[in-house]
Amino acid sequence: MKHLVFILLMSYTTQAQLKFWNTNPTSNMPKFEVLWGEKTTIFSKVGSDVKPLYAFNKTAQQTFNGDGRTKYQMTVSSTDNVAKRTFEISYTHHRQTNNYVGYIKATYVYHDKRPTKILEEYFETVKNP
Repeated sequence: MKHLVFILLMSYTTQAQLKFWNTNPTSNMPKFEVLWGEKTTIFSKVGSDVKPLYAFNKTAQQTFNGDGRTKYQMTVSSTDNVAKRTFEISYTHHRQTNNYVGYIKATYVYHDKRPTKILEEYFETVKNP
């Protein structure tokens, strides 16, 4: 019985996190992760390393459920001395394939004379064999 409880607990904790990988391998935003009900972390390439760059203490809320899909969306922002960065994050669960696809629209409004920069990134989850 102890083993069954342990296995159920482990399966619950492994399902509680989604990892999205960028479909563009040369992007500077290679992945983002969602820990259900707790936080969303956006990663960035720093040289050849991938490191967490932005962590937000919230996750996307469900906005649609129908046609075999469930969609989640949220908007978060971060401001420092260089720019205000706004991230529109969405991901959709396709129930027929049990797969998620993600999207981030990042808008950087710089405090100096640089023009506003908008990036659109597309992500997928990696299926475990």
